[in-house]
Amino acid sequence: MCDEIMVNDDQVVAALWKKFYTLTEEMYRFIKRNDIDTFFDLLQQRIQIQKKIEQLGNRTYQKTDAGKALIASINPINMKIRSLAQSWLIRTRNKNHMVHSYDNPDIMSLGFILNRKM
Repeated sequence: MCDEIMVNDDQVVAALWKKFYTLTEEMYRFIKRNDIDTFFDLLQQRIQIQKKIEQLGNRTYQKTDAGKALIASINPINMKIRSLAQSWLIRTRNKNHMVHSYDNPDIMSLGFILNRKM
């Protein structure tokens, strides 16, 4: 009975890791397209899968050849995602600064003075 539970647990963990991998691939695909809303939805799903993996506490799959290979294939995708996410964040921050630079009341009054002199 105990061995049967362990096998089922191993199968569950393996399935979760495969879902984690699929979500990681999809996250990369959507961040490349600059579809940030879908990217964040997928990120939330991946976080939930990660929590389930951690709750199970089964580290057997990670030690198997298949587990090691799957996790090794996730890491490069994560690095690409991180790079694209940082680029997106910098672009968004720059756009935000540009938009808010017009909020400065001193600049607005300077424009008013220049318009009056013309």
